[in-house]
Amino acid sequence: MEKKELFKKNKVSLIITIVLVVAIAALLIFSKVNVITDGQTITIKSALERVVIDYDNVMSVEKADSINVGSRVMGADLIKIYSGTFKNDEYGRYKLYIYKDIKDYIVIQYENGFVVINQKTEELTDQLYKTILDEFANR
Repeated sequence: MEKKELFKKNKVSLIITIVLVVAIAALLIFSKVNVITDGQTITIKSALERVVIDYDNVMSVEKADSINVGSRVMGADLIKIYSGTFKNDEYGRYKLYIYKDIKDYIVIQYENGFVVINQKTEELTDQLYKTILDEFANR
């Protein structure tokens, strides 16, 4: 193989590596939990997955000021958030989409188990809790 071809091959590999490192760094730094309620469903989006819960399948909505995260089954423990499937003694295998530095949580029990969520601030978490609770109560 000529030096020129080898150089081109190494250059392409380097560019691909840099792009991957930047993408992973962006995922770690800029990941967020996005929750949308529309009266029919609660849609939870995170960096790695999306969960849609129909209000007809919700059994309870509660607020908690502490949780035992437990162990990660499948998902991510990123810089700012936990996202994915976790397991603990209280909820068993459950979905977790939270900002680590916010100590208010919304616990939703539905037909497939539990989902624990929060938002970027305690105020936003409280607003979301009230919205979900109102929509759940109006069923």
